[in-house]
Amino acid sequence: MNYAQSFAISATGMDVERLRVEVAALNLANANTVSFADGRGFQPLRVVAQSAVGLQPMDGNGFASLVGQGLAGPTAVVEPNGRPARTVLDPGHPQADAQGYVSYPGVDTATEMMTMLGASRAYEANVAAMNITRSMATKALEIGGNS
Repeated sequence: MNYAQSFAISATGMDVERLRVEVAALNLANANTVSFADGRGFQPLRVVAQSAVGLQPMDGNGFASLVGQGLAGPTAVVEPNGRPARTVLDPGHPQADAQGYVSYPGVDTATEMMTMLGASRAYEANVAAMNITRSMATKALEIGGNS
């Protein structure tokens, strides 16, 4: 039996969730950095994960088959999240505009914290899947060694 595929799938899942935590941490770290009126400054990011394997219908009964080179874990792309900048009235700030407003990146700290918690739980689930696969492989070796 080959358990490498299961390990690889769990590892790619762990990579995606690690990336999700890194991007959320980056967003949180830059939540209070000043953006400039011309759009320069930090742009909040998000991770978009998608399956590396597509589904293609086999017949008219709704059954589907996996398409591609075997099973594969998720892939991830980092892209701007598209949230508009938030403005705060602070006339004494050196970066304030003529009306006294300062622009900050559109980072929602509560959403970023929830993203980090969710990614942490998903990472733990992938670790558990990897540990279960390792346990199954070890048991298979024990059974094979006893015969």
